Amino acid sequence: MEKKMKNLASTLDTIVKVGGEIFRVVGIVCGIFSLLVAILGDKMIADSGETSLELGFVKLFLADSVPIDTGFMNSYVIIGLIIVVILSFAVFIASRILHTIFEPIKMGRPFEADVPANLKKLAWVVLGCGALTEIMKIIGGVILSHAFDLETILSSDAVARFELNFNLDFGFVFVFAVIMFLSYIFSYGQKLQQESDETL
Repeated sequence: MEKKMKNLASTLDTIVKVGGEIFRVVGIVCGIFSLLVAILGDKMIADSGETSLELGFVKLFLADSVPIDTGFMNSYVIIGLIIVVILSFAVFIASRILHTIFEPIKMGRPFEADVPANLKKLAWVVLGCGALTEIMKIIGGVILSHAFDLETILSSDAVARFELNFNLDFGFVFVFAVIMFLSYIFSYGQKLQQESDETL
């Protein structure tokens, strides 16, 4: 059982390290692209010839006559890239924390003193990243609604009026709570291990 735990921890540690480095590179590349879009503007955004707007599960393909505010559109692209940068670096930081968690487990010591504290750090990274990402998504949605003249696009006798509704996904709070709960379990296990060692 202990051998399986060590092997699994070693495999997961390798995956986490490689994945963290990949996400770090993705974050750097997206950060550079966001700066280039901010500096060069329209030159960085390729014109595919057909403009589309997604509204939930509906995708609208717009006519060439529909006006688009390129300033807002550039801001929307930058916000999207910043979200990817935030997520990428959060995954990188989480991978570093997970590495410190897996390190003692690889040695057969899952209840080391640092494990509960590192689990708490991981939980706070998840909470902070999740909240920041959701806020950035709302900002991106507001910017996108200004980039397109929605009144012109949706001007039809069949449409009496329209509303902008932004939904928040609080799944990250659940993940935060689960990781925090695990930290308390590992903290309790650590105390039991300590008592067992003192008894021996």
